[in-house]
Amino acid sequence: MTSVMNHDTYDYVVVGAGSAGCVVAARLSEQPDVRVLLLEAGGPDSHPDVQNPVMWPTLFKGELDWGYDTQPLRHANDRIDHIPRGKMLGGCHSHNASAWVRGHSADFDTWADQGNAGWDWQSVLRLYRKIENWQGPASELRGTGGPMWVTPNAEPNPIAAAFVEAGSTVGIPSVADNNGPTMEGTSFFNLTIKDGRRYSVVHAYLQPAIERPNLTVLTCAETQRLSLDGTRCVGVNYVHDDTEKTAFAEQEVILCAGVIGSPRALLLSGIGPAKDLNELGIPVVADLAGVGRNLQDHPLLGGINYECKGALPEPRNNGAESAMWWRSDPQLTSPNIQAVILEFPFATPELVGRLPSEHCYAIAPSVARPASRGTVKLVSADPSVAPAIDVNFLARDADIEAMLVAVDICREMGASSAYNDLRKREIMPGNLGRADMIEFIRQSVSTYFHPTGTCKMGIDAQSVVDPELRVCGITGLRVADASVMPTVTTGNTNAPTVMIGEMAAELVQVSP
Repeated sequence: MTSVMNHDTYDYVVVGAGSAGCVVAARLSEQPDVRVLLLEAGGPDSHPDVQNPVMWPTLFKGELDWGYDTQPLRHANDRIDHIPRGKMLGGCHSHNASAWVRGHSADFDTWADQGNAGWDWQSVLRLYRKIENWQGPASELRGTGGPMWVTPNAEPNPIAAAFVEAGSTVGIPSVADNNGPTMEGTSFFNLTIKDGRRYSVVHAYLQPAIERPNLTVLTCAETQRLSLDGTRCVGVNYVHDDTEKTAFAEQEVILCAGVIGSPRALLLSGIGPAKDLNELGIPVVADLAGVGRNLQDHPLLGGINYECKGALPEPRNNGAESAMWWRSDPQLTSPNIQAVILEFPFATPELVGRLPSEHCYAIAPSVARPASRGTVKLVSADPSVAPAIDVNFLARDADIEAMLVAVDICREMGASSAYNDLRKREIMPGNLGRADMIEFIRQSVSTYFHPTGTCKMGIDAQSVVDPELRVCGITGLRVADASVMPTVTTGNTNAPTVMIGEMAAELVQVSP
């Protein structure tokens, strides 16, 4: 899908062909009189395991992954976790489990309450409806005719169906559509799968746009830093074919490199906390304290595993077809815990040895509104050196307390009559006391693949971008990806990131 570059100056340069970048580039190229360049560090999304939506776990740590690991988890026994990030066209939407979760309405109203006008639920709902080509029952909350194929789950695995049924045994209702009037309960995921194949932003946005003569897509082009003229961003320095080059933007650069790549590019360019930049000898262009701060992810437990009676049913659709959202405290006004069923065994490296060799499935609880915050920091001014990623899981007691409740609920569901025909035994954690269960949580916590927040949107001193996604103190530069989320959404983060891409494309055109 790589285009031929006939010049080095464009109206817009978009960095990163992921869940937001593909959207931004495709939408901007709808204006025939502007020239758009989309730079992607990875290659195509043509690998068969990318297109098969059940194979997503096999993509981690390979050539299609950035290969990032965390710093030792200080509150999780100093373990090191892998942070998968897609390195190909489609980014993490070519790398994830194809779940389409828009988030809770309170997520976006909270963003707006923090000073981000235009990001409230009613405002973003318009964009979600614009995005979707919903294949389920008609609803005023759902969109039809949009670029993104979104479908209800078809013929779910019995393990996933039992999970939805199990909720009622512990007082949790089932929900027909978690992107409908209510999220709270058990439900099957909406999926971005069409005809048994992954349907990513590449299929929805990029492929229809690539034939436009004003859109250039360059793969295997890894951004080094931004090109700045004083406090104006005028282009992007990148490496392609082992040669460093510069693409110039006459109007704007839109940074869509993701929760790690976007703050990394800003920091390498002298945009970030002055103290950190000075320590690395990087000249300070804009002293922005929040760059690389505010890192949030949903801590996920790999460890509640069951041995199946007889043969394990083959994974279907995405192999993780149903979920639960609930409140750890009834006084909360919206859900703060989530769990997902996995149609295969799932445990951290420290615990995987406790599993039988086959015929296991897992229930994975998570904290959907974590209190803990981490960082992404440079350790070198050399762009080839990976940054230090400190996810800081379980740093706040509130996250441990919420996870304890989630584990209890998930174990009750796993032991319920809904699984009588499937469950042979619970392998772990078993019926542990509080102290031992907390230790189990520390040994089994891992990423839910939902890191966000490192280029926070807002109006306070820690904000990196304003509500129009413009980088504070810099002209000609915006950030548009999951890094701008002030707080992580209540659920899987792909759909909100696509929405951010749509919002960014509109903002670029109406608020230059």
